[in-house]
Amino acid sequence: MRYFYYKRLLDTGQVQSGFTKLAFFNDVSARYYLEQRYSAIILNLLMLPTWFNPILDLFEGFRHTPITREELADFLRNLAVMQRSGIPIFDAMEELTSDDSTAQSRKLAEDILESLKSGSTLSNGFLRHKDIIPETVQHLIQIGESSGTLERTLMDASSHLNRLGKIIRDTKRAMIYPVFVFLSIIGAAAFWVGYVIPSISDLFKQMKVELPPLTRWVLDFSENFTTNITIFIVVSIIFIITAVISIKKSQRVRYKWHLLLMKLPISRTLTRSSSLAFITEYMSLLVSSGLTMLNSLTILERATKNEVYKQTITQMKEGIMKGNSLSSEMRKTNIYPGFAIRMISVGEQTGNLDEQLAYLAEEYRQRFDNLVSSIAEILKPLVMLFAGGLFILMIVALFLPIYQLIGQVGGA
Repeated sequence: MRYFYYKRLLDTGQVQSGFTKLAFFNDVSARYYLEQRYSAIILNLLMLPTWFNPILDLFEGFRHTPITREELADFLRNLAVMQRSGIPIFDAMEELTSDDSTAQSRKLAEDILESLKSGSTLSNGFLRHKDIIPETVQHLIQIGESSGTLERTLMDASSHLNRLGKIIRDTKRAMIYPVFVFLSIIGAAAFWVGYVIPSISDLFKQMKVELPPLTRWVLDFSENFTTNITIFIVVSIIFIITAVISIKKSQRVRYKWHLLLMKLPISRTLTRSSSLAFITEYMSLLVSSGLTMLNSLTILERATKNEVYKQTITQMKEGIMKGNSLSSEMRKTNIYPGFAIRMISVGEQTGNLDEQLAYLAEEYRQRFDNLVSSIAEILKPLVMLFAGGLFILMIVALFLPIYQLIGQVGGA
């Protein structure tokens, strides 16, 4: 996708200029598309360098809120319902432009309607918005258009987006509790280290009490923390920003991060469950839509965010190209559960792989839902152990010397 700067001549004789992002890499195709899209003469057209993309993306993000996954699912469902009712695609799209929906949905309908009026197919109209339309949805629309089952594939795409959105929402919801607890404990510890302990340290210094090694270590740590708190905060912010950028930009760093998440106790269960629910959901939809296994894995590879699972999908693709079965390639990765491999193997042998994948998708969605609903109960013992450990450390390091001091004063 490249940004283009254009000037077009309006019917009123005025000249309008603006920026637009198109899936073209030459001026000729972009000019023809814009003239068809706006039914106007393009006076000037300039293709901008790719390094303009992040700047203009940020600017457009402030100006226009992108369509959400839920809004796109409703858009596809409404289109499917109108197709089922026998409404022609042109009339259905015009209805969506005036529908009582969000501005983003109406804008998408207007753009696709303009593409249809210029002689483009519905799938090509969606393809021109591939920056917001998932590749899975694009393929489903293309298959439905070519096979005459557009109504069903649109409904499948809508249901898929809703299920996918639920997985993502549940994943975020599952992380709220541990993140909140972790930040609360860190905040309480910082309060003790930065405020309470320095006051107690001054008391010990005034009374000239001989302190045990653990107490001295805690007091020294508190003193260093309060003295260098500005440096600590700056270094922490730089570290977090660097880590986030590295994970986002570097595939190697992202792989190591995902591998770490798959080894830590709580995140391991969440990551594996959400990834398996995502992968089986995608594969079930793509295979049942009539795509070959190789094409399905290619789309799944691009859609999968977890780099560890993405690498296994790449390995499976290479095995499928050599004529091997999906189940045998999954077994070689040593990462997929034996239950899933056996189910897929049975599906390959009986010829109902799509049904087995659909069953797996539903099973892993149920397992993930159960995990999300019980994540708070799983974490409570760990939180209590961690908080209790900090409490005992403070008691042993700080209050026992105080009790000894009180005992000495009372004995004197």
